Amino acid sequence: MKFDLKQLQAFVMLAETANYREAANRLFVTQPALTKQIQGLEQTLGSTLFNRGRHGAELTAVGAQLLTQASALVEHGREFESHALAVASGVAGRLKIGFGLSSFALAPSLVARFKQQVPDVMVHLQDMPSAIQQEQLLSGQLQLGFMRRPELPQLREHRLLIDRLVLAVPTRMTQPDPAAFDLQQALTSQPLLQMVGHRCPGLSQQIASFLGANRLTGMIQEAEDIQTLVALVAAGIGNAILPRSVSFIAGPDVTLYPLSGPNSEWEVSLVWNPLFADPIRDNFVKLVVATHPTPISATPGTLTPVKTKAPATGA
Repeated sequence: MKFDLKQLQAFVMLAETANYREAANRLFVTQPALTKQIQGLEQTLGSTLFNRGRHGAELTAVGAQLLTQASALVEHGREFESHALAVASGVAGRLKIGFGLSSFALAPSLVARFKQQVPDVMVHLQDMPSAIQQEQLLSGQLQLGFMRRPELPQLREHRLLIDRLVLAVPTRMTQPDPAAFDLQQALTSQPLLQMVGHRCPGLSQQIASFLGANRLTGMIQEAEDIQTLVALVAAGIGNAILPRSVSFIAGPDVTLYPLSGPNSEWEVSLVWNPLFADPIRDNFVKLVVATHPTPISATPGTLTPVKTKAPATGA
């Protein structure tokens, strides 16, 4: 049994108007075309749906029983068409975005601005390493990623910001004069805390490259996540080399000293896979390019400590 939505629309409209001419006008078709649609539906169903008389088209008993469900199907078809057009134009649907610590503040702020423009788009932000973002962008599992500049030419990017390594030390162990800060002593006098390599391979490689290029060594201890590292530093367990963007989660018990020299900074981009057509993603990219046409540079490498704020409290 096969029938199409146009036949159901003709059936519902004729039932509502009880007049072939009026129904045809409302559907913007000719009266013979409307008659053909009704006859085709009746042949498919094997039942007469209308009786034609002096008072126009009257529903048969079978037609009356089918009208409620037919009306629901027609309405569902209208809703689907409206939703499909919205998705195709990029103003409705879902958007999955990956991000990391370097875009900890920027990514949510851009999502909030995007949601103001297209409130019907459901945005899912997921914290994940750049390497995982790249894999999921290639497979189509992820639509966008705030990540280190991609290594693969098939991915496109818009450069957003430059992040920098900092040394996080307990505030109570800092010197009143920043000029008295000794990086080598800070690395050798206290354990150097860092993320477990597999949790954040890009950052781990960045730190290793920085230490190697600057011929720095330290007693390394590992922790599972950034928040734990910051808490350990605040407690005086050790120091940690972290991205400058950690200032968004570090409290007043932690002081951050920006580092300089080879391998002390890296670029973060908004990245996507152009092989997958996606109007919602494209609309987000347009917003980001318009609001951030050039990368935001990190503070130049000096020994001026980065001021951190106390974490917000509340229920």
